[in-house]
Amino acid sequence: MSSYDVVIIGGGVGAGYLVKEVLAKSEANPNSSPVPTIAVVSSDPPLLPPMERPAVSKGSMLADKPFLRNPSGAADKFPYVKTAAGDPMSPKFWETTENVTLLSSTTATSIDFGAKSVALSSGEAITYRKLVLATGSRARVLDGCGAEGSTWDELHSGDLDEQHEIMDKRKYGFGSTHTLNNVGDSEKLVTAMTRVEDDDQETCYWPVVVVGGGFVAMEAAAVIASKCDDLHVTVILNNDHFMGGKGGVFDKEMSEFYERQLSQRFGVRFARNYTVTGLWDKEESGKFCSLDGPAMDLKKTRERQFDTCPKQFTECRGVILDGPDEADKGIRLPARFVVFGVGAKPNSEFLGDSLEMVDGGFMKVDGNCQTSQADVYAIGDVAAMVGEDGEVTKTGHVDAARKMAAHVAGSIMEEQQVPYSVTPYFYSVVMGLSQSWKFYGKCDASCTIVTIGLSGWEAKESVTDLIWGAFYVDPSNVIVGVLLNNGTPEMIAKLPGVVEAGAVVINCKKLKKCELQQVLEDPHLLTPPELGLGEFHAESDVDEVNEVFSQFEKEAGCGFVEVAIVGELMKTLGADWDEVELKDAIAALDETSCGFITKDNFVNWWL
Repeated sequence: MSSYDVVIIGGGVGAGYLVKEVLAKSEANPNSSPVPTIAVVSSDPPLLPPMERPAVSKGSMLADKPFLRNPSGAADKFPYVKTAAGDPMSPKFWETTENVTLLSSTTATSIDFGAKSVALSSGEAITYRKLVLATGSRARVLDGCGAEGSTWDELHSGDLDEQHEIMDKRKYGFGSTHTLNNVGDSEKLVTAMTRVEDDDQETCYWPVVVVGGGFVAMEAAAVIASKCDDLHVTVILNNDHFMGGKGGVFDKEMSEFYERQLSQRFGVRFARNYTVTGLWDKEESGKFCSLDGPAMDLKKTRERQFDTCPKQFTECRGVILDGPDEADKGIRLPARFVVFGVGAKPNSEFLGDSLEMVDGGFMKVDGNCQTSQADVYAIGDVAAMVGEDGEVTKTGHVDAARKMAAHVAGSIMEEQQVPYSVTPYFYSVVMGLSQSWKFYGKCDASCTIVTIGLSGWEAKESVTDLIWGAFYVDPSNVIVGVLLNNGTPEMIAKLPGVVEAGAVVINCKKLKKCELQQVLEDPHLLTPPELGLGEFHAESDVDEVNEVFSQFEKEAGCGFVEVAIVGELMKTLGADWDEVELKDAIAALDETSCGFITKDNFVNWWL
């Protein structure tokens, strides 16, 4: 039985960065304790040691860049995780680096935490001093819409050869279904994107159907639409917009910035509030309703005849949809091929109930990324950090995997350190649109999203260089998140500080009127001064006072309000008066006791 100081289960970004950080710390302190022995248990094949996963939904999807998804051709260009010195951690690195062992094409089948032993799919067992669970997540699959797998063999055995080449390209062309979680998925998807009919006669004009409204769906739709001139894309959203839904990162205004560009420049069409219930069997023909209409909001059509499916289709001829209304059931949408981007699931089932879990399979960790078992850590997608207040934080993003790996490396090397606490961060690059955004902090359904610099973007000749931001304000009027689109490096560097400042804004309307650079430079710009006894924060902007007054007018545009509601009007503007003070105010405003107060009289008095 082989023994190691550190065993890492999982061969993704977290594993790569943990090895990188441990080796870097050992090299920086050669006189400290010996370099620990490390074993990485990875289900990926030998050609695929830890790589930078963001490439999977970006550069790896480009047909003219096979080296970003297939290391057998140009390993020096493949996006392997790099060492601290900047050298790629290619297969050669893992073969020649002392104290580091990569167990490829291997999975952990069970763990004996008492004996500190890991049983492997090879039939062997290894022991550890410290164990790190970095098993990542797998693409979620809708019921009846393809097979779900967490390992390379489960997903690609029989489809890709040892050099990662597709063995039967006809299988991944017309009528195929796809998810996007590793470079094998990218290889299959590119095969579908570039597949042509056997006689080179293009007769299939059905759209590529992308299902989902998150990161993967948005990025995949953008790449396919912008890089494949002969392919049409239809996106199926189960809510109103990209990155939306309850607690979504985008509000409607932000989503439309991307959606309208995709539609106007590349012909992408959107079906909103539809749910995919299954695949449309390629043998099923007959009369069915489908989707058509305005590109930004497809609707159900009348029934029409769908005849026999073309012979070149393999798995399905499209998807079956249910709409928001009871009458909108069983809609058929034909598809050239289908891409599912409907979320991810943590790879933790093999642990059973041996660790404390939260929210459906995420491993509960403390501020040091330690699980409920001694000397066992979890990092990356599978980890859910639970604070002392019980708040659960999950960050399924490559940045979290990197930073948690660095933190655990410090614990392994027995460095003195404070608990892990990093402002959550994630980003997306929308290829073809020359747009990218970065988000720091948190957002949930209780937040108000305030955009700055986005209004009127459609009237501009070009939005390629348009810089805009969004601030996420919680119910206590504290800025808890910030997003920046196409920002400069200097602006991006200020984002963590905006969130960490915990700044209070006097109200969201005032925030909306600020310059973006102003708020980034000084998050406390709109923090109201502390109140003295009997004081309150009153609205003093003349435009805002006029606007609020108009909301209370007896009739729109009449220019006066009734005395009976002036108390509510002043409360909306910030007044915190008792009955005596309110009575004095009304007496000053309605000296003739006519029962009405004019706008000019009120605004002049209030200011």
